[in-house]
Amino acid sequence: MIYEILLIPIVFLINFFIRGKRGYIFIFLVCLSLFLIEILIKKTLLNPLFFLSISLTFLSFPFLIDRFKKMSGNSLEELRKGLHKIEFDCKEIENKIREIEGEIQRLERENTIMLELYEIAKEMSKALSFKDMFKIVCYTLQKNFSFDKGFLVTLRSDLDIFQINKIYELSPSLEEELKEVYLPHRVYYKIMESLFYKRGLFYFDGEDKEMINKFNIDIDIPFVISTLKLGKTVIGFLVLENFKKEEFSRFSVFSTQLSLELRRIMLYENVEKMAITDSLTGLYVRRKIIESLELEIERAKKHKFFLTFLMLDIDHFKKCNDRFGHLVGDYVLSEIARILKTNLREIDLIGRYGGEEIAILLLNTKEDEAKIVAERIREKIAHFPFQAYNERFRITVSIGGAVFPKDGDSSLELINHADNALYSAKKQGRNCVIFYGEIKEK
Repeated sequence: MIYEILLIPIVFLINFFIRGKRGYIFIFLVCLSLFLIEILIKKTLLNPLFFLSISLTFLSFPFLIDRFKKMSGNSLEELRKGLHKIEFDCKEIENKIREIEGEIQRLERENTIMLELYEIAKEMSKALSFKDMFKIVCYTLQKNFSFDKGFLVTLRSDLDIFQINKIYELSPSLEEELKEVYLPHRVYYKIMESLFYKRGLFYFDGEDKEMINKFNIDIDIPFVISTLKLGKTVIGFLVLENFKKEEFSRFSVFSTQLSLELRRIMLYENVEKMAITDSLTGLYVRRKIIESLELEIERAKKHKFFLTFLMLDIDHFKKCNDRFGHLVGDYVLSEIARILKTNLREIDLIGRYGGEEIAILLLNTKEDEAKIVAERIREKIAHFPFQAYNERFRITVSIGGAVFPKDGDSSLELINHADNALYSAKKQGRNCVIFYGEIKEK
């Protein structure tokens, strides 16, 4: 048994000093030698076999330990790599989550903006006139954008060049009539003229030296100018002072929507105008002038002021048509309509009552004032040189008038009495002015 006891430290010492395959082979040879010595000395296989089994058991320990170390080392390394990969994947997932959260926030902001613009568009779609639209624009701009002053600039629609028609200051509170103003800085005109041909938007932050030199900008406040278009035609501009740059993209969408709504209103007003105006003369049709007369009579009753209703008839108009043809007759009607528009106020209403008869409604006008206006119209027409082909000729008109409330307090009475006065003017030789009050006195 002494060999077995001595073998244990020998095996461990050999394994300690000699590593790898050579150590295992050397240990095996030592064990085999001891096995043979046991057989020769003891002449039996029992103890040697027992000894051999113990020796081989101890012999396997270093191999098992090395194997375990290798397996443990590989497992730990793989585990370490796996943990590193998981950590890296977690960081990537965190970055992706941050990106997604940022995108969600951006989409939420855009969605909020779109909802706001949708509400604005919904409000603007309710407007059926320029004045109603102007009120909504003032309100929505004040509510949704930061600026100090704003201006809406309209252009002449009948010209292909840059020419301003009217300028309105954007104010949340509007009076009965829109008031025109002047732009506070001349540089706005220069920039708008440039945008008229280039289109788009212009933003100045108050410090851009390139823009200062290009347009000679002599103000240090930030401002934005947006082009309002009807198709490819520029119809106006929107100017905002002390405007914040971060609201620029939202303002761009707003100005585009405003252009669309202005186009809708202009189309609506054109259709409405076609329905209430005479295509030849541009005057109101009979239905419109009667409706306006009834409305103005109610207002006159409420506010206690006068109205004068005139009926104008072209003298010998049939002879003019027979002599020169209906094209010349149309020309005469158009020229008389133009003379009336030129010599009457914007608040006065003019309508083609029928054929060669024209109705005129003079608001807040007494009889003596109305007679002066009627005489001026008669003289202007009588002295106007009408021309048919190569021949010049004269046209005269007869005018009859009735005054509210003196000659009637309803539209029917005023129309009938003005018509009676017109009939009297024709009986007296035409080319004259007669009022219903003169007939009553006779």
